[in-house]
Amino acid sequence: MNGGYDAVVGVWDGHDAGAALVVDGQVKLALNEERLSGRKLEVGFPVRAVAAMRQAAGNRRIAWAGTTSDPAKTLTRLLPSTKESYYRLRRRLAPPGPLHGFTVRAKYSLTQLPTNSLLRSWARRSFAAQLRVPLADVSLVDHHAAHAASAAFWPTWNGDANIVTLDGIGDGESGSVWRWSEADGALSPLLSIPGSASLGLFFEHVTNELQMRPLEDEGKVMALATYAVETPADANPFLRWFSLVSDARGLPVLRCSVAPAKMARAVARVVWCTPREQVARMAQQTLEVLVPRFFALLADATGCRAFGYAGGVASNIKVNRLIRNLPQVERLEVCPAMGDGGLALGAALATWRQLSGQRPQAFVDFRLGSDHGDLGRDAQSIALRTGAQLRRPPDIAAAAAERVAAGEIVMWAQGRMELGARALGARSIVARADSVAARDDLNLRLKRRVWYQPFCPSILLAEAPALLADYRGPRDLNRHMTGGFLTTAHGRAALAGAIGPDGSCRPQMVAEDESDPWYRLLAGIKARLGTGAVINTSLNMHGKPMSDTADGVVEAWLESGVQHLALGSALLSKSDSNEHARA
Repeated sequence: MNGGYDAVVGVWDGHDAGAALVVDGQVKLALNEERLSGRKLEVGFPVRAVAAMRQAAGNRRIAWAGTTSDPAKTLTRLLPSTKESYYRLRRRLAPPGPLHGFTVRAKYSLTQLPTNSLLRSWARRSFAAQLRVPLADVSLVDHHAAHAASAAFWPTWNGDANIVTLDGIGDGESGSVWRWSEADGALSPLLSIPGSASLGLFFEHVTNELQMRPLEDEGKVMALATYAVETPADANPFLRWFSLVSDARGLPVLRCSVAPAKMARAVARVVWCTPREQVARMAQQTLEVLVPRFFALLADATGCRAFGYAGGVASNIKVNRLIRNLPQVERLEVCPAMGDGGLALGAALATWRQLSGQRPQAFVDFRLGSDHGDLGRDAQSIALRTGAQLRRPPDIAAAAAERVAAGEIVMWAQGRMELGARALGARSIVARADSVAARDDLNLRLKRRVWYQPFCPSILLAEAPALLADYRGPRDLNRHMTGGFLTTAHGRAALAGAIGPDGSCRPQMVAEDESDPWYRLLAGIKARLGTGAVINTSLNMHGKPMSDTADGVVEAWLESGVQHLALGSALLSKSDSNEHARA
């Protein structure tokens, strides 16, 4: 690479902080700090993740890539206590103070301000000081450029594509559109969406006014919306706030008539006189109307029907389903680490491209955590310490499948952990997908989630046509739980524990790969039950993140009411179980 660098490390030090390592154009490691610190959605500088990147990079010379330099982010770097205070307030770990209303308005006013060359320069210096590296080794990638890179560089494209980012706000923008050029493997900007028209901030305000945690519980708002009657579009006050028109080039222009500093009060007025589920439905409807229309206008204006997508708004799987089914859209690829937790990955990929002049290597598997080898290698000492029964079956996947098929819940920890919010077969809790009882048991005893938030299924890719009503083949491949689907009559029965009341689900489709224990688990379920599907939820206790290490996984297992843990090659069962003495 230019400058004599052998590797690039991306660093993000805000909401869901983390780091990512790229070597020779290949993503070698990507970790969110929460998985190492044990504190959900960590906001501090990712010291543990950075240390892991340094260790993985070895003696290579590292180019460092930070991201985001707007005035709001600069303030939190100058005064880290403000970052911590907001974190505790947002996660409802501390009560609001007497100046809460003023500080909220000030925050949303400050976030609208864009970055500039002076702030970028200061951000580089801040990163260099935190990392204790020469300033010349540090570059900076703007917020939405990092999101765009995370969406553009992981898939294999067969031609040009539009890359869309829709987020809360970063560097004064709430979204952007870029053009991916297949010929030179590069991104070029097409469109910027101002912070004053942020669909992400709008949904964040709704989440907060519904007494949920912003930047965390937006998925609950989406789920709650399913339980409300449809509001006519012309009766939805939220929709009247936004307008979507075309500019002289035909590109979509999004505007909002409510100023960001006033939106919290405007949302509160609607919440005051409207049932909670109806508020959720109107907020969800606002996204379901505007975002697909935005994509349709963009496709018509550019003539391009392939899309990459990232940013916090891209986590709304019901909206993603509507985008995918647009006649103007032939392909939609949503970055699995679509939120700010993917910024470090995007910054690393963008900087690799800039320094090397080459496109980073495409990849499918987002299990990008540290390689700890066999997570169960120390299971003997764990069994001695905890009194658990230990078995080492010939095939851990078959042993786990047997227990799941028998109606038991199993914690599953294999290999490198996932990047992003979704459990993708590395750190999962699994149960029978057709069991409503298992779903309720998971909710009440373990996850303690709100009653209206459904679990998700992982299914064999070969099962998709039979289970999913709107699956049309490879164009709808959904490996990472980033899109919603409707189920067939057979699917509603086979996935009864993992669908919403409208028959929708967010499936992970697992392709055949005998070397992958996760595939073998699903194949084992199919052999026993006739359908290769499980309820799949993340291996963590309520309010805590998934863990990268075996010790963290064991701690969650001991805290839970789950009997069995498939930890690498080891099957651990709590001592009060006398079942399955066979191995």
